[in-house]
Amino acid sequence: MAQPPDLASLYHLLDRLSLEQKREVRDWLARAIAAEELPTVLDIPQRSNIAVAERRHYEGKTYQHEKRRCGKATCRCSEGNLSQVGHGPYWYAYWKENGRLRSQYIGKRPPWELG
Repeated sequence: MAQPPDLASLYHLLDRLSLEQKREVRDWLARAIAAEELPTVLDIPQRSNIAVAERRHYEGKTYQHEKRRCGKATCRCSEGNLSQVGHGPYWYAYWKENGRLRSQYIGKRPPWELG
């Protein structure tokens, strides 16, 4: 894989472009950045065993603060209002990878609070 040019070289090349060429590069960059960035809220399927308390976007991933039902018939979470009886809330990260929605359990504290 070819190495990208260093920024100083890139700036030097861009500086030599005409105004119209710079506008074309700007528009191309805007499209490229939009394609790379995840929306603030991913299209995360809603499930009956999850209650979302909060949703945030951080470092390219969508984080949800969720309460969940575990699925055990004898658990206290199996009946009642999920936001009151569910397990948690815990943070989960969601992102798209190769066109598929991926998720990861994070825990009680989100990454922006870890120091």
